[in-house]
Amino acid sequence: MLEPNNREFTASTNAEQNIFEKHDLPKIFTALIPLIRKRLKHFSVHPNDQEDLCQEVLIKLFQAFRHFDFKGTIPIEHYVNRVIKNVKNDYIRKKFYGYERQTLLINEFIVSYNNSKVERPIDKHILAIEVGEYIQQCVLNLTKLEQLVVVYLLKDYRPKEIAELLAVSKKVVYNAIHRCKIKLRRHLDGY
Repeated sequence: MLEPNNREFTASTNAEQNIFEKHDLPKIFTALIPLIRKRLKHFSVHPNDQEDLCQEVLIKLFQAFRHFDFKGTIPIEHYVNRVIKNVKNDYIRKKFYGYERQTLLINEFIVSYNNSKVERPIDKHILAIEVGEYIQQCVLNLTKLEQLVVVYLLKDYRPKEIAELLAVSKKVVYNAIHRCKIKLRRHLDGY
């Protein structure tokens, strides 16, 4: 048990307010660390995460000690216990939502896997081949410049790079792309 009237846990008084002396903080934290670790040893807190949570509690306490009234009736141990409880609850809440999210992701994968089994991959493959052949026939109806632009676009070249390769301006490439879209859309609408 921590005693609020113990010299290690009292602040030196200034005329206006209570202020910790810098050399008192290490003593306080040294005394608090075993209490914090003991309170964090719980079946719901993974052993690998206990040290991280201990550090988080110490940081929160360090920030709060600047504003804590050590002359008040609330003992410091009560305040420390509340901070530990809040950190532990945040940890458990985060883990719970992580497990819930993981379950949702697994279920989503199961559904997509089952859907892919239901779809006939051979039918999709044959349909993709037919559509690809039809698009190749449509591309043959384009001008030579438009055909080159489509080939480079399919190879993931950017319009600026295509313009450099074909030794034309970017505007010519953008216009060719626009014309290709219109012509291919017109052909595919009839398909």
